[in-house]
Amino acid sequence: MKKPELLAPAGDFEKLKTAIHYGADAVYLGDSRFSLRGKAGNFNPEELREAVKYARGYGKKVYITVNIFPHNKDISDIEAHVEFLSDVRPDAVILSDPGIFTMFKKKTPEINIHISTQANITNSESARFWEGLGAKRLVLSRELSIDEIKEIRKKTNVELEVFVHGSICISYSGRCYISSFLAQRSGNTGECTNSCRWNYSLMEEKRQGEYFPVFEDERGTYLMSSKDLCMIEHLPKLVDAGIDSFKIEGRMKGINYVAGVVKTYREAIDSMSGNGFKPNPRWLKELSMFSSRGYTTGMFFGKQPESDYNFDGESYRMSHELVGIVLEVNNGTAKVGLRNRLDARDKVEYLTPGFEEKLFDIASIKDIEGSVISSARNEDIVFIEVPDGVRVNDLIRRDKNFRKGLILNCTLSNTP
Repeated sequence: MKKPELLAPAGDFEKLKTAIHYGADAVYLGDSRFSLRGKAGNFNPEELREAVKYARGYGKKVYITVNIFPHNKDISDIEAHVEFLSDVRPDAVILSDPGIFTMFKKKTPEINIHISTQANITNSESARFWEGLGAKRLVLSRELSIDEIKEIRKKTNVELEVFVHGSICISYSGRCYISSFLAQRSGNTGECTNSCRWNYSLMEEKRQGEYFPVFEDERGTYLMSSKDLCMIEHLPKLVDAGIDSFKIEGRMKGINYVAGVVKTYREAIDSMSGNGFKPNPRWLKELSMFSSRGYTTGMFFGKQPESDYNFDGESYRMSHELVGIVLEVNNGTAKVGLRNRLDARDKVEYLTPGFEEKLFDIASIKDIEGSVISSARNEDIVFIEVPDGVRVNDLIRRDKNFRKGLILNCTLSNTP
């Protein structure tokens, strides 16, 4: 079975390194001025150059987003950016605006162009239009079913890419104006406030000040907030439909999310073969450890059911928290950069292939001076013993309920 590319989000340099470490074939990233994830950490021009250099050092590809819907005031800056990218030479740029497409074709014909999902490609004629103009790849609309994708595949030769995991926008392929109306920040220029995730109530025109829940729930409703997309159990169906690249959403998410999702999809893709595909129940358990709104298969199998839109008030959920990052490993001892509190009695997990569902005790902690300590805090550098196989850049995580139980037990034991 043909294995598709695994394309991961890189909201900043740390996320780029994390995605590559855990098995991404390619990453997508951007300059905040021209990217639809303007609030991510993003990259300045020189960081973009370094990102391409870093990824190529590992044999990975870099796609740079220039996918805002620009206004006249943006054109001169974009022209300068095009000139800059002609020197950086990313593997592709991701565009949605026809004028910017023309600009790149004219000024940098050697750079491949991918058409963003913002272009709303929902039919074979649209796909053939972009292919005829010279697009290398099409990021298909999220509103397509697998059968519709198959029809596009039959009528085009261009590469096809779809999102397989991550947040789903309520608006058609992300073309949303709610944020502009309510917060004067346009989602189409990278400044979305996620207004669709807010909690709304109903007010009748002649009953000012009386707010009613849309459904029988005193907390209101998340009517416009979809569950997150997760296609990990159905990847072969997308391969059979002709998809060349599996894309993970999440440039705004943290490294805990990037590491866990990329690692899990890497394992799933690598398990595909001519002998069939058997989803591992552990994959969904793994994906539940990272920030999500619950999961849906979106519209790949037809209309998304209403139950995949309405929430009970808990918009995000996760079972595990990031503890730290392994910076060095030497003779069974790891130098760790902490991102959370760590106690000598903690039980942790290493996000390392082969260590899934295994817990390890923190026997002792040493500080940067080599002194034994009982606990350490976020941003501290510590040394701990680690099992054989733990690698530099691996993440360490902990079940949030373990921490809650530890705090509760301490509180109870100190109660008179």
